[in-house]
This record gives sequence, structure tokens and C-alpha cells, in this order.
Amino acid sequence: MNLKAASVIAFTMGSTIAGFGAVDAVIAGPEQIGCYGDNWGPTLGMLEPTPAGPMTFKTLRCTPIPEGWPRMVPPALSPNGEFVYAFGSWKGLWLGDVTRGGRAHTVNEKLSGDFFTLTAPFTWLDDSSSVIGVKRETTVAGSVSYSSLRPYLFSVDGSQTKLPELAHLGGSLDEIYWIDGSGLALAGFGMYERDDEKADQHAPILAFVDAHTGAILQAVEKASVPGLADQRSLEAVKSKIDPSGKAHVLMKWEPSKWLLWVQGQSPQVVPLPSAARWSPFVLSSDASGVLIMGNLSARGWVCELPDRCPPPTPQSGMIAEFRELSTGLAQWTIFGTASYFSRSLHPAVSPDGRWGLISLPDEQGAALALISMTSGKVIQKIRQPG
Repeated sequence: MNLKAASVIAFTMGSTIAGFGAVDAVIAGPEQIGCYGDNWGPTLGMLEPTPAGPMTFKTLRCTPIPEGWPRMVPPALSPNGEFVYAFGSWKGLWLGDVTRGGRAHTVNEKLSGDFFTLTAPFTWLDDSSSVIGVKRETTVAGSVSYSSLRPYLFSVDGSQTKLPELAHLGGSLDEIYWIDGSGLALAGFGMYERDDEKADQHAPILAFVDAHTGAILQAVEKASVPGLADQRSLEAVKSKIDPSGKAHVLMKWEPSKWLLWVQGQSPQVVPLPSAARWSPFVLSSDASGVLIMGNLSARGWVCELPDRCPPPTPQSGMIAEFRELSTGLAQWTIFGTASYFSRSLHPAVSPDGRWGLISLPDEQGAALALISMTSGKVIQKIRQPG
């Protein structure tokens, strides 16, 4: 993707990857790459932002991911725009060139992913050479066998490189959340009780780690963080590298707490309110705030035969809001009504912090909306492709 404007937002829809850029950076209509055949017509026809300006599509790239490949976790384009991967927990990991007929390889193994948060523990390295991720390896503790995560590099040529084991006395590596493509990550050790563990020995550990070297850079026991001991499980994690190079990690804990950990500092519970379960969120470009989605949806019965169910009951409420991390105060909130069953998609924020991209239920059906990160005003909308 040739994205030169500072306000560009790149995002994925099924197996279409789009670059959203400022109008003044666009000379002609959006460049279409690999979008041939009748199947793409209806999808591309929906991608016309209204009203016209200030943004439009610079590129529409129809990727060669095989038909029938799972779309629950969006495919990811490499930083250099030449490769793409797609994840399916029961099918494995597909990696290939963005051009049809190019190199492609499938890792035919069951790999870890989270259906509820629509995320998977994989990301492209900054140099686009490989995807860094994890596989489960069977280890033995006493007489009980269980699966532990082990970092790997997955390359487009089909090769796999086992990285150093990430180990901690607090337990096995159970969860990992990558921070950009440098190999830095937030890791969770001993996060789940096993049958061979006594309750008083279960002490989950959170740590900043370097997967390339196997080093644990900073670690803390979950129970030692004030306000976190009574939280049951880690629901979601988002991170951002600030201009000084420090990692900021925001964690949503079930049932009600938010934890902010800045690399080199102690983790702190921040005063953000409880959010709907599995609500997507993303840090602002400077890591000072968080854009939270509301998962607004109509209510009612879901039937295999729609004509046997009453229509869903519309619900009104928060669609999205932006809150300051230090105070928890809302800077703005977008309210609306959902007349159909819906779920918020993962939002995005442009690198310069001016724009946001969110999913939006409206009277015409599911939409994607370009918003001002200063005011929350909806600037443009496009129909959400199927």
C-alpha cells in the first residue's frame, strides 16, 4: 500500500484491505489491486464514503486468501504491503503474497485464538520478514500434561523458527499480546489453575518480555497490584508505543477493572467505568486516551427461521466514547439506536490522532464511520460490506 498521508487509516474487511487517505492526496479514483471477477463487484460498490470528503479510498486491495477461509479475525497486511496472513483456529495460519498466483503457504495446525475478542496472538515483524506468534507445546508438570505456549516465527516460504522459551517460576506461558512488530510483548504466566496446583500456590504473573531473546524485562504478580486481586480474568489488551519509545499497555479485566502499565513503571488501575463484555477498544495515538465501543445491539430471539421470531426490539445507548486515561472522564460520546442485532468491530485511530474509524449501527444497516477524535462528530460513512 502506498500511504503517504499522515491521516491514513488502514483496515481490513473480510479479505479486502483498504487504505483510507485524505482527498487532497488522491488524484484519481482508488487504485484497485487484484479486484477482478464478478464476486468483488457488490462489495466494491458499497465502498463509497458519504458525504464526499474529507477522506476517500486510495487503494482497494482484494487479497488472494482462499475461498472458505475463516473471516472472524481480519487478515493482516505486512508493513511493506507485499504479504498478508489470515488466521483460522481450526485451519491454521495462511500466509501469502498479495498477488494472485504468488507464494502461499498454510500452517496446517490448530493454533490459539480468541473467538470472543476476535483476536489471535500473531503479528507481522516490523521488517515484514515473518509473522511472530505462538504454538502450544505439551509439557509435563508432575504427572499431569498440559499445553504451554512457545514463540515461533512463521515465514511465507513455509519455514518455522522456534524462538527461545519464555519461562517464569510463576507458571507456564498462557497468554501473550504483541506490542508492535519488534518482538516485545505482554505475557501472562500461570494465568490458569491446573489440576496439579493448590489454590494457595496459584499466583498469576504479568510481564514485559522480549520473544527474540527469551528475556523477561519486567514482571509483577497480579495479586500485588492494588485493586486487581479480585479480578477473575484478563479479557482484552491493547498497546501503543509512545513517541519516546515506551510501551503503554491497557488491560481490561473481568468483571470491572482497567489496568494501565507503562514500561519501566508500576502497573496502575485507572478510573475507567465498566464496559459491556467483549467491547473492543483502542488507545489513542499518543496513548493518553482510549476509544471504547459500546457493543450496542437490538434485543430479542434469534431463530433459524426468521419468520417464526418477532422482530428484534431496538435499543438506544452508547455506540462509542473517548475517555482520558488519567481521569477516566469522557471527552465525547456517540449515542444512537440499534434496530437489528449487531456487534462492535475493532476501532482504529489514525497515526496523527485526528481521525477514528468505528462500526456504527444506523437505519440503513451496519456502517463504518469516519469520526473526529477531537469531538466525536461523524464525518463520513460507508456501508459495511458483508
